[in-house]
Amino acid sequence: MVMKRMMLMLGVLSTVVARAATTPLTEPLPEQREITITCELTQAPRVSDVPVFDSSKDAEEAKGTYHYKLWLPAGYHADPQRRWPCLFIASPGGNANMGSLREWVKANGYVVVMLVESRNGPWPPIIGNFLAAHDDVVQRVRIQEGLKIATGFSGAARASSIFVQLRPGFIGLILQEAGAAYGDDNRYLVTGLKRSPLFVAMVMGKTDKNHSEIARMKPLLGGVKTLVLEFDGGHQASPADKMSQALDWIERQIYEEGPPQPALAAVYRARARTQLDQLAALTGWERYKKVEAVLTFARSRNLLADPSLGPSLAQLPAELTRLRADPVIGREAQAADALRNIEQMRERSPAMFVANCRNLAKQFAGTEAAARAQELADATK
Repeated sequence: MVMKRMMLMLGVLSTVVARAATTPLTEPLPEQREITITCELTQAPRVSDVPVFDSSKDAEEAKGTYHYKLWLPAGYHADPQRRWPCLFIASPGGNANMGSLREWVKANGYVVVMLVESRNGPWPPIIGNFLAAHDDVVQRVRIQEGLKIATGFSGAARASSIFVQLRPGFIGLILQEAGAAYGDDNRYLVTGLKRSPLFVAMVMGKTDKNHSEIARMKPLLGGVKTLVLEFDGGHQASPADKMSQALDWIERQIYEEGPPQPALAAVYRARARTQLDQLAALTGWERYKKVEAVLTFARSRNLLADPSLGPSLAQLPAELTRLRADPVIGREAQAADALRNIEQMRERSPAMFVANCRNLAKQFAGTEAAARAQELADATK
């Protein structure tokens, strides 16, 4: 009887110690500096909810103590009501980091969650690390539901394709150098990806061993809006410029091209204010692009009549006209307009698209749009 009581007390003590090891929700969180958070998954997920689990043993083995590195953007503490977009990063070798995404993340104001234990190998700790980190960070940090993105390289890309199927609020998935996860029958596990809104980008080296997965994945995603970005190289970390393009594309779907989402009204207003503030530091062509972007965003999200933004937005059309009158800016703007028109016919006639891109590159040589047109022509098969 005494022995049983001692064992019970030891069991209670070990539970208290394990829970005490997790990072308190009251832990101070610095801005723009990584901090490691200890979290735990105490409840096994349902096997039927996790496409890569075969048994209750897998689910039980997912439980445990895990870690993630957390990054908060500049200005996070300035507004206690504001919620922020979040990027989840996994690595095939574990101990994920921002890598080539660091500058984009800093410039665009994202919370970043970098998984520590998730790495190539058995599925239970991969899933456990994600679920523990996700469920902890949505309590700890003001994350905006509907603005979560997951990414990973190689095996971590496959893991990320499962992550976005396990919790709601994910709007973006960036698959780097691999397709989605697959089962024992080698069939991709993409049923949970076929939903709206979800935007999927694939970044792949032209000589990557997994390059053929692009053609295999696209038909399986059905109506899911997908972007493919290729680069010169093999199975290696995606270049910063391609990752920036992928993230910029997802943001365009959220903020400009996709339908407005009423649940994100406060997010739209905050984004417009940020864009207006950024104008102060810009001149010339860069200012023209930002003014045009602010107006496009405001129109697409019905912000022109917003009382807190309307007066500032009302001045921008006249400024756009004034800036375009400058010969250098006007030429850049004309080239950008031409490229937008050309891109609309990309899917209808790839051959004509390439020819028009090359013509634009010659006609407007030296402009930003000309360089982009040449890149598109070279990349189009």
